[in-house]
Amino acid sequence: MMAHIVKMTTQHAATYLDWRYPEPYTFYNFPVSVSRTELLNELSTSTNDYYAILDDHENLFGIYEYQFHNGILEIGFGIRPEDTGKGYGKQFVQQCIAFGQQRYHYFGKITLKVANFNDRAIYLLQQLGFKKTGEREARSFGTPVTIIQMALIQ
Repeated sequence: MMAHIVKMTTQHAATYLDWRYPEPYTFYNFPVSVSRTELLNELSTSTNDYYAILDDHENLFGIYEYQFHNGILEIGFGIRPEDTGKGYGKQFVQQCIAFGQQRYHYFGKITLKVANFNDRAIYLLQQLGFKKTGEREARSFGTPVTIIQMALIQ
């Protein structure tokens, strides 16, 4: 499964942008109508920290994203489409949290956002101790979605 974590490169980002999830998770696919150059630039120049999780064959297995808002760590993550639903989620998210704590020497509240229809992710996050703290209506590449905000207080 997961072999190691490295800083995301342009090549990793390009692979990530090509991931295609099946229904009902197509919301997480980057639209082909969006400029790849802009997205790659965002991933490589963002103030967020993006990391690639590589498998034993050095292929992109997943991504981690870290950013701070008002001193609170917010995480984001994704597993390549062909490996979702196979039981990797718990270890993957635990590794994301542990890596963020070590990387940023941070042991406080951790937040994240998840689409309200992603029952599989919400269930997993609740199993790991995350609690719903709010929700809001948003748009992602023009698609309306309800975003649930969750927090893990350590």
